[in-house]
Amino acid sequence: MQQADSQQFADSQEAPPLGAGEAVDILLSVLSDGLDHPEIWAVLPQFLDGVDGLVAELQSRLAIERAKPVRTSLLVLLGICGAHLGETELMLDRLQPLAVEYSQSPLVQGAIFYLQGRLDPDNPKFQLQGRICATPFQQLDVLERSTHQCCASWLQTSAGDLSRNEWQDVWNSPTAQAIRASMFDGSYRYCNKIACPRIQASHWTPETDLAQAPEWADVVAEGRTAVPQGPEIVNLAYDRTCNLSCPSCRTERFAATDAERAIFDRMQERAILPMLKNAKRVMVTGSGDPFASKNFRRLLEQLTPEEYPDLRFQVMTNGMLFTPAQWANFPTLHGRTAVLKISVDAATGQTHELLRRGAKWPVVLENMKFAGELTKAGLIDKFDLVFVVQAENFREMGAAVDLGHEVGATCVYFARITNWGTFTDRQYADKAVFLPTHPDHADFLAAMQDPRLRDPLAFLGDLLPFVDVDSEVMEAA
Repeated sequence: MQQADSQQFADSQEAPPLGAGEAVDILLSVLSDGLDHPEIWAVLPQFLDGVDGLVAELQSRLAIERAKPVRTSLLVLLGICGAHLGETELMLDRLQPLAVEYSQSPLVQGAIFYLQGRLDPDNPKFQLQGRICATPFQQLDVLERSTHQCCASWLQTSAGDLSRNEWQDVWNSPTAQAIRASMFDGSYRYCNKIACPRIQASHWTPETDLAQAPEWADVVAEGRTAVPQGPEIVNLAYDRTCNLSCPSCRTERFAATDAERAIFDRMQERAILPMLKNAKRVMVTGSGDPFASKNFRRLLEQLTPEEYPDLRFQVMTNGMLFTPAQWANFPTLHGRTAVLKISVDAATGQTHELLRRGAKWPVVLENMKFAGELTKAGLIDKFDLVFVVQAENFREMGAAVDLGHEVGATCVYFARITNWGTFTDRQYADKAVFLPTHPDHADFLAAMQDPRLRDPLAFLGDLLPFVDVDSEVMEAA
């Protein structure tokens, strides 16, 4: 919450009784930042008790409002008010359609998360107070014109533009520090709580335990939001160049222009290479394919063990170019690759070639087996298959675990599909089989009970809530 809005909200609770119109104006002002505001959701009963006609005023505003952001805030407020009036389940159903249109909105996803928590109050994933996510204190994702302290689909707010600013200024920018502060106050207001696999899996170190670690003791005790050392983990995702055009992230094949590559080169020399001097891991890439990008290929060659002795790699590729010949071209990766991730999204050739447009299944399968051999030989520490779950492939999740065993993977990572702007709302709704509104949702729930998904090889992340669902739901499926 912005400081002015925070003070306005606090003053409104101590001032003489508000009129309904004034109360709604204050609430809309606070929500105008588009972030999650659990502190508002928790005190709305006081507004309901102290402001006559609050719900009627919200409904009246909604009937005439045309601006989409304001309408969204009004719908969210009505949903939270309805929950406090005893209709939580009904309000959750009414807000679900917004989950499609605003799949990356902290406000909408946070409100849904809050309502889910009211229905399942003993579930630890809804108890964020006293739990600190270490990621914003350790990681920086570098996109073309923005940076993020976590995956951009889970934390959309940018800490700054590294192509224009020094990395130190971006790393400890006011926004970066505000994001870290939201870990301390338990609001996690910048985070997409429904998409974040850490939140969904309740994968935390309690604040009390974190404070026992020497490197965290002062940070926790003092609530520090400025981090003096640079990021330990850097995800390079600024070059979208790729040899494929997968529908999940783009509408056509993309290659950086000479002018764009020049910008990337300057950023690499000025900011990326110096920042990586203190990093422990660099991820290449979350935006395209590292072996298709001239910039990333050059960077991999520069990150030698002599110059960067403590640096290890996390490589993400679609697998088409991960051949023995390519591997031989990059000795900097040999014995320094902590994680190799190959995106497959399928367990059969037909589905893979549908969802990984331009790929050839026999080639990818052969290269996955090569990756398994490198892992067995100790040249790669960990080898993950990445499977983005959607309507076209959810029935192959169990078989993907079998595939992982076949090719020698050490993990099969499952995640919900994200709308990166490549889908219309309707198209995303057709793909998002994990949403209750999807016509195949019952079949999806049944597929999630496949015993192969309990295999130690499977990591379910943000899909974990769909395991062992209520028996009545399963009977319906």
